[in-house]
Amino acid sequence: MWQVRFEDFYVSMQYKTKLIWRQTLYVALGFIIAVAAFLSAATILHTQVPLAAVTSGSMTPTIKQGDLLVIEGVNVYRLNVGNIIVYKTTDPYLSDELIVHRIIQINTSNGKIVGYVTKGDNNPYPDTVYGFEPPTGIPPQNVVGKVVLVVPLLGFLVLFLKQPTGFLLMVIILGAIVFWGFTDGRPRKTLS
Repeated sequence: MWQVRFEDFYVSMQYKTKLIWRQTLYVALGFIIAVAAFLSAATILHTQVPLAAVTSGSMTPTIKQGDLLVIEGVNVYRLNVGNIIVYKTTDPYLSDELIVHRIIQINTSNGKIVGYVTKGDNNPYPDTVYGFEPPTGIPPQNVVGKVVLVVPLLGFLVLFLKQPTGFLLMVIILGAIVFWGFTDGRPRKTLS
């Protein structure tokens, strides 16, 4: 005959509820820490875009597709030929895209910088030749920052999580962590 004591059931449910809340708290805390780290990086590096994942091979071999870049905001008038910069393109069809290329020439007019001519290390010609950018180069106000660190391969994770499949997988994994409390690993009592 089955006998279930209410006290055992109640204690077990209390334990599971506490465990679920703890797991939820850990996930929420992890999310808050990640957001705080991103905002701190943006503040410390003086840019709204402190991290970027590389989506093309135009800067190979220096920077490869899938690398994660740490970007520092800089005084655009202190950039030099040879610096690798991240900028917003002037091409209306690519308006949301950030481009990562090397400065190969700085154009001035009356002592003021009017544009940076850039080129991908793996591209045969400067960006101005392709017609994506004005002949004078990238306007200084389009420069987001300068690349200060390249983390190999970590950008693939960022790119994956930006895809619907990657985002869904992340939500499923976080949900599994939260509900992991239901299977807490403790041996179950047999009813007798």
